Amino acid sequence: MIRAYTERQCVTPDYTPFYLTGYKSPLRKLPAAGVHDDIYIQMSLLDVNGSMIFLYSTDWISVEEGFYEELSARLNSEFGIDRKLVLVSATHNHQSVGDQMKQNEHFNQEYYDWLIQLGINGYRNGLDNLTEVKAYWGKRVITGYYNSRVLENTLADNEVILVEFRDSDDKVVTGICNWAVHSTAVTPENDLLTGEFAGNTAKEYQKLKGYYPHMIVGAAGDCSTRNTRQGNDFVELDRISKGMAREMVSIEVNNPLDLELLEIKTITHHVDVTVDHLDVERKIYYSQKELKTATEFDRIKVLKSMMPALEKLSGLDRVTADWFADAIKLKDLEIIVTPAELASKFGLQIKNASKAECCLVFGYTNGKAGYLFPEELYGMTFETISSGIPPREVQQYIDKIMTIV
Repeated sequence: MIRAYTERQCVTPDYTPFYLTGYKSPLRKLPAAGVHDDIYIQMSLLDVNGSMIFLYSTDWISVEEGFYEELSARLNSEFGIDRKLVLVSATHNHQSVGDQMKQNEHFNQEYYDWLIQLGINGYRNGLDNLTEVKAYWGKRVITGYYNSRVLENTLADNEVILVEFRDSDDKVVTGICNWAVHSTAVTPENDLLTGEFAGNTAKEYQKLKGYYPHMIVGAAGDCSTRNTRQGNDFVELDRISKGMAREMVSIEVNNPLDLELLEIKTITHHVDVTVDHLDVERKIYYSQKELKTATEFDRIKVLKSMMPALEKLSGLDRVTADWFADAIKLKDLEIIVTPAELASKFGLQIKNASKAECCLVFGYTNGKAGYLFPEELYGMTFETISSGIPPREVQQYIDKIMTIV
């Protein structure tokens, strides 16, 4: 038997000032000017034949590992849920609030504590209000609204997967949209809070289908609206959000899913590499030189984003990182959990390798691990230029994931 519950909570700060995060714009050091549209947290509790799974999806830029650790520990202590079945995800919204992030200068402890308690209350509400459901899925490749942000006129992972949990009246109790795209449409010079592409697509979809899906971003590291958008403002955001929602409605979600928790497999990968300071200095020099003459909007944005990362890298002797991935095997459904921004190539490989009827990639989940790209894209993006991590480490991590899919 499968049972489900969902609730959606507005988490726009009710205080001022609050601060945005997501770009290296000087505006991010100033208070937000206001709210264009609210941001939300959606929580769903799934009871899969006695195994509890808790989804806590946010309109944030990322999930700090410490936030996940505290929330999952509290839920484990109070309710006994397996911590690996607590899935805290971000839509990678570059126009979101940053006050809940302890790494930020304007960290707000009271706001952070409230968000943790929101998760505790949401889980408790779920236990008291579970509804028996059946699970279904469908998918479709949707084009025209985003593609590769590295290679022009090239698709990335444009497959959109929908999973619905429907009651005896065929009403959706909760659902998941698993897509692979950066939630970026609005200029970095914006100073208004917004749910951006993911948040606004969920709202438009609700108007058409009657429910808000969890917007779970998969392997979207090299996928965005950069090469398809017609502007960088809220008019464009409205256009693409409505367009995506209309396309998503046409997905037939009628394939039944037989669900049962079989096992959870985990891999880890430790990175420890020496920084090549001469190479970093060279990159800084040429980036500064190009920035003086660059005129194209997106190129200027890339250069401005790259400089702080390179400068930070120049002050390090070594780069270290610890990456994990979990494979949650639910019979017909498999969920691959990673904190990373994987390239679309890797997401497609993982889904194609899965033996489950439906495979979802939960990127940006339970932590933050940065961009992990294949060797052929190295040197073509500011993330690979400034990461200090060689492609062999990324490939070793992906190879490990493929052993548990």
